[in-house]
Amino acid sequence: MQIKNFYPKMSVLGIATVMALTACGDDNAQALFANNPTPGAENQVPVSSSDMNPTSSDAVVDPTSSSVAVVDPSTLPAEGPITMPAGLGTLVDDFEDGDNLSKIGDYWYTYNDNDNGGASIITTPLNEEENIIPGRVNNGSNYALQVNYTLDRGEYAYDPYVGWGVQVAPDEANGHFGGLTYWYKGGAHEVHVEITDVEDYDVHLAKFPASRTWKQAVVRFKDLVQGGWGKEVPFDAKHIMAISFQAKGNKNKVVTDSLFIDNIYLQDSSEVEKDQPDMEIMDPVIPVVEFTEAEITVTNPLQEKAMKYLNKGVNFTNWLENADGKFKSFELGESDVKILADNGFKSLRLPIDLDLYATNRDAFIAGTDTELTFDDDTLFLVLDSFVEWTAKYNMSLVIDYHEYDNSYNTTSAKDANYVKMMAEVWKHVAAHYAENPREDLFFELLNEPDMTNGKVTAATWTTAAQAMIDAIRTVDTKHTILFGDAQWYSITLLAKRTPFTDDNIIYVIHTYEPFAFTHQGGSWTDYATIHDIPFPYDPAKWSTVSGDFGVNKSTKSYVKTNIKNYYKTGSKEAILEQILKAKKWAATNNVPVIINEFGALNLRSTAESRINYLTAMREICDTLQIPWTHWGYTGNFSVIENGKLIEGLDKALGVGSK
Repeated sequence: MQIKNFYPKMSVLGIATVMALTACGDDNAQALFANNPTPGAENQVPVSSSDMNPTSSDAVVDPTSSSVAVVDPSTLPAEGPITMPAGLGTLVDDFEDGDNLSKIGDYWYTYNDNDNGGASIITTPLNEEENIIPGRVNNGSNYALQVNYTLDRGEYAYDPYVGWGVQVAPDEANGHFGGLTYWYKGGAHEVHVEITDVEDYDVHLAKFPASRTWKQAVVRFKDLVQGGWGKEVPFDAKHIMAISFQAKGNKNKVVTDSLFIDNIYLQDSSEVEKDQPDMEIMDPVIPVVEFTEAEITVTNPLQEKAMKYLNKGVNFTNWLENADGKFKSFELGESDVKILADNGFKSLRLPIDLDLYATNRDAFIAGTDTELTFDDDTLFLVLDSFVEWTAKYNMSLVIDYHEYDNSYNTTSAKDANYVKMMAEVWKHVAAHYAENPREDLFFELLNEPDMTNGKVTAATWTTAAQAMIDAIRTVDTKHTILFGDAQWYSITLLAKRTPFTDDNIIYVIHTYEPFAFTHQGGSWTDYATIHDIPFPYDPAKWSTVSGDFGVNKSTKSYVKTNIKNYYKTGSKEAILEQILKAKKWAATNNVPVIINEFGALNLRSTAESRINYLTAMREICDTLQIPWTHWGYTGNFSVIENGKLIEGLDKALGVGSK
């Protein structure tokens, strides 16, 4: 990480603070999130400067140059005026002194992602002594903190970033602070309120969209959330050690922008806005779901095979599917397979980004290489090991082509060479296992195509899927293929589909409804601040104040609506109503359908509610004869903790030790 001080001398603590911030760009929520609505993707991509382009009236400053002419602010276009905070709180800085010393006694610093392989640039205005100074403004004041930046991923594996901040001395007296306000103009950004209790860089933060006019940001400390990749730590204002800001980009493009920040103020708790009643406590609305046995009966022999081998499954998550997930060591291995088998699980889904093992992938896609080559030693060390271990412990294995880097997207989906690359990857893997006699070895074509955005159409995805099916069948007609539709394995799209002509395909859906419950607290989602949503909906556990569930001013309107309407969606019957659509389609077309992703984050819900939800999902699958695989082994979507089945899951999921 490249560090630049706003003042030539910086304390050791200041440097440590900046170093801590580097990890904010090394966001393992990317691994989780890449799933949508999976912990992963469903992942709504956080708003970033890459999503906000300056208007034609906004000149984007060249970030490679810090020199600025002395400007009389009265000659600048008038904006604002912005307000000057006053009250029982503390002014961190208003920048009116024209230097880089804050009102709380420490100096501002900047940092970027260069030491992590990124190529981002951050600069500020300089005075004649080459010290960084605030920029001139005409918003009712003379100066504001000004940063100019380019966000460039370079060789960094994740989203590029730059940042800047100031230290705060931890003090018991700071416990009276309840929030933070400031004014800003420019790119999208995060504000980080760092506390000494966080030791793994998973700082407490809030996100704000780009604004091309001056806008006030209001942050209640009760609404702060952590990034999600580290240990969860309660926020304690007494332990504030820094206030910092970070601009994040998009790893797929280079973005240049700027940001002004002014009048940063720590609010006394008495000044923080209180939540007001904005909902009604409604009686639950439970849909009546009716169907006949004939409407859900599948006589295809593949149905029996699916129930035999693909029921009671678990995903190994956030490892081999990561953007930087090419195998280095067995983070999960034989002992983990044994733990699952000993606890009554019957199937393992192994998400793995298979094209990471194509050594000339980019050259093949570019057309400069005509034959795809592979790192077989690494690829088949991994796959053969899990083939061996699952056979040893009588578990089926699904090889799931699963990519968190979203390399299959609306652009690459139109590239014939990219589609050919995916097909050749599967042909290579299928050829390796063509003579394997196991009938419980499955090939899953591609998890949630275009998982970050969900914009690849069903028709486009069908073309790619058919190419992969054809490639597999040139070398292996025996092993069963798994196929899920576009838009995160959509039930709606599957219900409109004509099945493939290949008669050895099992169809897959994913479901995380009700999303307000299953993804509350998910840092990569729009539900990051949401908490304490119960399952099922219970009027006795509800409130007239949406703020009691974490709704705040920055919460997206559709999230607020979903929470207000939760009395309609928070039931077993509401989930059943949706899944039944897929099962009826399967019965109509006499093909099996399975669910190989569902689950609930364990961050903000109670154990009781999660048990209720998992019980409901298992009962639905039993009723409809749909095999299931849970998303998550350990971590935030876990079934096993410290090597043991989580209490209550034996009855909820119908598993447990023999």
